Amino acid sequence: MNEEIVNINELIHRTFENISVEGSKSANRIVESWRNVLSRIKSVNPQMNPNEGENLIDHSRVVDLKNGMLLIEADHPGWISLLQFHKKFILKGMQMSVPDANINSIVFRLRGTRDEISSPGEREKIVRANIEKRIESEEKNLNQANLPHQNVQKTYKIEELPPELAEIFADLKNTMLTKSKE
Repeated sequence: MNEEIVNINELIHRTFENISVEGSKSANRIVESWRNVLSRIKSVNPQMNPNEGENLIDHSRVVDLKNGMLLIEADHPGWISLLQFHKKFILKGMQMSVPDANINSIVFRLRGTRDEISSPGEREKIVRANIEKRIESEEKNLNQANLPHQNVQKTYKIEELPPELAEIFADLKNTMLTKSKE
């Protein structure tokens, strides 16, 4: 067994070499702003929830900021609903508190899920890939079923249609032909 012995200084250096001081300060400012903005939220019904903003702080956290989207994680769907209720206020407060972060929207996820922020182009690629996989799977299932191939499409002659429907189609055809000549 070949084990590499690494000096503790080297291990610490490797661990923290990709973390910039500026990035860390920016992240701390965003988290602090998140807490400050939520603390200003007052309940619509103070008798039911007098500390609504403080409760939101306790049950949510900033996870990521990517492409102007701030990802927030909450520990229960009820807290996500409440955060969504206050979303415009929170977004405006975050934009005013940390304007250099360029926060354009806020998205929420339930704690324990692995949803990540992706750009619309990335989401489209993922959706397309899933659709293509599904189509392939369905085609494979159809081929394995050994169903006789039939032409499902049927064309009708005007004479086979009910008289009132045939008359409507004839009028439509004549109208289209007359307009195309104009």
